[in-house]
Amino acid sequence: MRFAFVSTMAGWSWGGSEELWSRTAVQLKRAGHDVQATVVHRPRLSDKVRLLARQGIGIGTYPSYEVGPTRRIWNKLTLSYRRSYNRLKRFKPDLVVISQGHNSGGLGWARVCREASIPYVVIVQCNSEHWWFPDRAVEEAAELYTAARKVFCVSRSNLNLLRMQLGDPLQNAEVVWNPYNVSPENIPTWPLENGRWRLACVARLDPAAKGQELLLEILARPEWRARSVELNLFGEGPHELALRRLAGMLQLDQVHFRGHVSDIKAIWEQNHLLVLPSRYEGLPLALVEAVWCGRPAVVTDVAGSAEVCVDNETGFVAPAPTVSLLADTLERAWERRKDWQRMGQAARAWAENQIPRDPISVFADKLRSCVGPAGQPLTSARPNWQPGNITMSRDPGCAKGNK
Repeated sequence: MRFAFVSTMAGWSWGGSEELWSRTAVQLKRAGHDVQATVVHRPRLSDKVRLLARQGIGIGTYPSYEVGPTRRIWNKLTLSYRRSYNRLKRFKPDLVVISQGHNSGGLGWARVCREASIPYVVIVQCNSEHWWFPDRAVEEAAELYTAARKVFCVSRSNLNLLRMQLGDPLQNAEVVWNPYNVSPENIPTWPLENGRWRLACVARLDPAAKGQELLLEILARPEWRARSVELNLFGEGPHELALRRLAGMLQLDQVHFRGHVSDIKAIWEQNHLLVLPSRYEGLPLALVEAVWCGRPAVVTDVAGSAEVCVDNETGFVAPAPTVSLLADTLERAWERRKDWQRMGQAARAWAENQIPRDPISVFADKLRSCVGPAGQPLTSARPNWQPGNITMSRDPGCAKGNK
């Protein structure tokens, strides 16, 4: 079989949203399939893209649409896109896998697949109530989604929101798990309880998505200043300096910026509780990794977070990402800090029952099932459909630095 993967993440060189398609591409290649990948062009490709090439996966690039709107640049973009699309058609894939960082970034590619009668699936890695389709685009967006072999979302909440945004039940849609970066076999030992409690926020430094400033504002309150607690911020991102300045202005000596850490187990050998006050998500890998490591969490009821963190059993769920609601939830967690280890054990037990140990193999099987016998594509629906125009919005993506 021939599989073509298209990544539409434009804002960052790599991120958590890229792990599912890229690891699946490698597994399919090792299984003997012909695999090609197309990513957004940048002066220096991510080392992970270069690694894909070294493993025998053909790599192509296409331009980002986040460039100046002059006619000359736009004409060059159009030509470059056409070349990328033609390369895809020449490859004659049995299936195209379009990976989106949000709910619309890859629909231009879906349109091309429909026009060329190439079967395709769409991965939606994140969604938000702020990303509704405008009237000029919603009907075609619904057409493109319903014409896909499958639509894969990473949380039930994201999928339900997409159905509302499109006004379509999306009977071809289902939820899949992203791969994670911890071993399910090795549980880190519980950190020492020496009277100092350590909270870890494992997320890219991007308050608009991850809400770190809410934590800083709460920790500046008198009751939290008086407590033996520290907050460790793990990750990198575009707003690190702004968050450092805020922590300095609030005189938060108990807040530490730890940078990007690849060894996730090492994080949880030193920290007792995950705090993740997200404003929008898909399903945070940091939360999945924390429960595998036997750690409880404080999260907001956003996207898939409350699907993994069970309030008062494996952690604590704030109803919404606001200072008052998060403060109340953190207060509940603090009052039960002696229960954190037991709640972490319950989180681990939940993971063992609910999360696949090999999400990549599961997803690879799903992709193969979208192709007919002996590598023949399944019959395309509505072959006389004609493409229109899709307004493509900026892909927020998922930056590097601990999800």
